[in-house]
Amino acid sequence: MKTLNNSQTILIMFILYFLIFPFKAFTNTKVSSLETLKVGKVLPDAKLKAVGNLEVSLDQLKGKIKIISIVPKLNTPVCDKQTHRFSETNGGLDKEIDIITLSTNTAEEQQIFAKKANIHNLVFLSDDPNFQFGRNTGLLIDGLGVLRRTVMVVDQDNIIRYVDFVPGGGLPNIKKALEAARDLLTVSSNSKS
Repeated sequence: MKTLNNSQTILIMFILYFLIFPFKAFTNTKVSSLETLKVGKVLPDAKLKAVGNLEVSLDQLKGKIKIISIVPKLNTPVCDKQTHRFSETNGGLDKEIDIITLSTNTAEEQQIFAKKANIHNLVFLSDDPNFQFGRNTGLLIDGLGVLRRTVMVVDQDNIIRYVDFVPGGGLPNIKKALEAARDLLTVSSNSKS
């Protein structure tokens, strides 16, 4: 019989968790992500870690449109695919907006992943070790120490303009998120003219 490797085991655990407890992932925290992360609301601030142990506040990212791609754990098949797709299929959008990958991997683990995956056009931010972002947004899955897979498009004032809560263990609608960011960029450019 074939033996499963670590990433396959982790993937199976995530799939089983979301199949058995799909609704609980929305409601097991004190903050409801469905209420907190509504289109039109301001993204809650949180302190995150970047490479070099730098602390970055989400409020510091104001002034630029952003796609925030939230993955449970890098180095798992679906998270890897999601991150690569935002890096490789954004059609040059990464030159005009910030595309952020946010996970509970440490900043050092994120740096190793980015180097190994040859990804240089995304910003990696870590919600480790305090999970402040996960708690403030309701996206932290209690007991697992990971964030619920979600994608947001956020404007220059950190107002949420698009959100995709991904059910189960699948990929988000990356094409739709990129379109939402392009549309927002067009509206922003037209209002400046």
